[in-house]
Amino acid sequence: METHTCPLCALPGPTDPAAGLAWSSQHEPDGTVVRICPTCTRAQVWLIEAGLTIATPRAPAAPVPMGRAA
Repeated sequence: METHTCPLCALPGPTDPAAGLAWSSQHEPDGTVVRICPTCTRAQVWLIEAGLTIATPRAPAAPVPMGRAA
């Protein structure tokens, strides 16, 4: 299942598929794909680049600890 509204700001998703390319997605543990608008994606880019999940109402998967460097 895929949501078409940004869970962070409630902006409705675009109806034009090409405009939807600006949106990012996050896969939740229950199989839902959450689409995040471009503005919220930019605001949360530090989490994305760090490999962390963006907190959404469906509670993202718990982070997996990284192993120690050799």
